[in-house]
Amino acid sequence: MSRQLLELMDGWEHTPAFVLGPALDVLAGNSLATALHDGFGEFDNLAYMVFVDPAGREFYQEWERAAHSCVAELRAAYGYDPDSERIAEVVKELSVLSEEFADIWGMHEVKSKSQEGKHLKHPQVGDLHIKFAAFTVNGAPHQQLVVYQAEPASQTAAAFEALRAMATAPKQAQAAEVIPDLAANEL
Repeated sequence: MSRQLLELMDGWEHTPAFVLGPALDVLAGNSLATALHDGFGEFDNLAYMVFVDPAGREFYQEWERAAHSCVAELRAAYGYDPDSERIAEVVKELSVLSEEFADIWGMHEVKSKSQEGKHLKHPQVGDLHIKFAAFTVNGAPHQQLVVYQAEPASQTAAAFEALRAMATAPKQAQAAEVIPDLAANEL
């Protein structure tokens, strides 16, 4: 992944953005994207987050739509690269871990990410009605830059601001905790 793309995402303080690989692995994300997904065990692979992580059903308010979309995206990526060991690994593991994944995979739906809306529910800031767009990363085959947006002056925009504040607060709190510990060790 290019340094320029990482710097671009980091500059978007008010917009969650992340890059996905062909197997829906999260390759990078800005601090707001990480804060948005902090209710999950890990922000590492969208398919696992939808089908395996218990937080997925609460986070994705239209879970069935998210599940079908996720599988259709994996199918599309598999069509582009049928020899991909990573896609095969994800499909095999999810087929064992989730009967619902296996059933949807068997439907053979194919669809790449596009511009749509989503209804999400974050554990701290509540309901989020977002728009998103996915862009192909020209310098990296089959990678996608995913950008979430809120309507200006909406409840979701306010929630993004709250998430942004929470994303910086823990780092400051950790730094404040380390300083007293260092001082105690010097005594």
